[in-house]
Amino acid sequence: MSDDPWKDLTPPSSADALNARRVDAEMPWGFFWARGIDRRCLLLLRHAEEASPKARLPRLKGIETTLTDADGDRNQTLILRLMDTAQRDIFHRLCLDIMMSAAGAASETEAVAVALARTWRWHHLLRGGGDGRLSPEEQKGLIGELLVLDQLLRSLSAHDAVSSWRGPLGAPKDFEVGRVSVEAKARRGAATPYIAISSEHQLDITGVDTLFLHVAELDQAQSDTPSGFTLSEIARRLHSAIGITDQLAADLFETLLSAAGFDWEDDYSDVKWIQGPDRLYRVGDGFPCITPASFPGGVLNVRYSVSLFECEPFRVSAEILTTALAGASHGD
Repeated sequence: MSDDPWKDLTPPSSADALNARRVDAEMPWGFFWARGIDRRCLLLLRHAEEASPKARLPRLKGIETTLTDADGDRNQTLILRLMDTAQRDIFHRLCLDIMMSAAGAASETEAVAVALARTWRWHHLLRGGGDGRLSPEEQKGLIGELLVLDQLLRSLSAHDAVSSWRGPLGAPKDFEVGRVSVEAKARRGAATPYIAISSEHQLDITGVDTLFLHVAELDQAQSDTPSGFTLSEIARRLHSAIGITDQLAADLFETLLSAAGFDWEDDYSDVKWIQGPDRLYRVGDGFPCITPASFPGGVLNVRYSVSLFECEPFRVSAEILTTALAGASHGD
């Protein structure tokens, strides 16, 4: 890994080719430095089709992220392309950070997920604005996902629970355990009883056996509230619990936190939260939602609200989720 790994890579002679050099033959994952005919600097991660990310790709300032189709060997390539040459040093640091994070992955699927998560982290770093911290609304949403992860850790191994967390990677569903998915939402307890749905895919049950909707009640608390907690405190508690049994899972958890925009260095002590009762629903036929099958093709990026009153017939106990997770983790 030289100071400028692209310096000795000459552009290829055709537009549909890349000149690439493997980063490190000792590394188990297929990272390559590369250049295209336009002389732009690239980082490639070649991987098997089954390890390919299903979530949307990050959009970074000055850096293009794409995924090639599978070739004859059923391999795909995740490509990071530097579009703004003025950011070459930053791009180099991003590439090194991605590879160092992925080096300890236990599988190729995990390596690709980690690479994507680190890219999402840089998306948050490069978007600029504000003091770098998550807004209270973003904190509330992240805590809602962490509460689901906390529940999953009681039913699954640390590795399986953390690996199922797909929300920070931009996936349509926040958690995927086999063909069982969980969508996490958080709302203020005193607010009108509805939740906001950000796409037509979030509550779509196509491709899954069971979809649960977990709604957490979270309100900002006074600083002296005994049961109040901060985002950093719940993140630290989960990180400690995961690390006791699986350090690699704890490392992946940190990477996913970063992808969600959380940084351990940020101070969240001025925003405390108090948790109310949770609600769990099983999404099925008749559930109040909008899915791609609900409207003609060509309609995209649908955002809408769902009344929790109308969801009551679909409410289930936590034990139903536990049973579904047990079956999914054993491949039933």
